[in-house]
Amino acid sequence: MSGDVTAQLVTIWRTALKNDALGAESDFVDFGGTSLTAVRIRALIRTDLAKDVDLLDILDFPTPTALAPAVAAAPDWSE
Repeated sequence: MSGDVTAQLVTIWRTALKNDALGAESDFVDFGGTSLTAVRIRALIRTDLAKDVDLLDILDFPTPTALAPAVAAAPDWSE
């Protein structure tokens, strides 16, 4: 499951950071991620993956590969 989540997070990273060259090991901060970008990533995770990750998880696990287990374990999100 975490491989699928990682691939989905790569797509989210590419969208939020506006860079199609990002991969599974691309660090959020190294590619210009800010607190506002982290909020955008969290929103995309909620809408695309229906998971509710803590905003700090995005900063603590700054690559799709590192964040995938936290996303997989996160509670489901519903509005």
